[in-house]
Amino acid sequence: MSAPFRILDSDPFVPSVLDGMPFAAEFRYWTGGSGERYLTRAFPLELAAEFPGAPVVLAAVDEEGRREALWIGIAAGRQFDAALAAARSAGATEAHVHLLARGAVARVEVLRDLRAAAHPRASARRPDGARVVARAA
Repeated sequence: MSAPFRILDSDPFVPSVLDGMPFAAEFRYWTGGSGERYLTRAFPLELAAEFPGAPVVLAAVDEEGRREALWIGIAAGRQFDAALAAARSAGATEAHVHLLARGAVARVEVLRDLRAAAHPRASARRPDGARVVARAA
């Protein structure tokens, strides 16, 4: 995997409407290159495949709770299986799944925007995002 790039999460990391809720930490915003924020829910890596076709950010969590995206793509197919194995080997422990995009076109737009924040050239060259590495604040 290549050197990390940074995707900046907007403050708050967790939607304010969930403040004080026991499950609030399961939700995160990831910000795309356009500045648009995308709400995701974090799941253990092994559950990512349960959301075929959904935009997914495979992420590692550092000691301070910051998320580093190791892969951004669609949860389906052999490419996803390979990315999942590589991300797990690189320290990923969470799959952040965006479930609010309506339809295939909207899902592709979400992916392109998140990839644009992570690595502009990769998103322009490779819309499937196989080599994208990003860091969330």
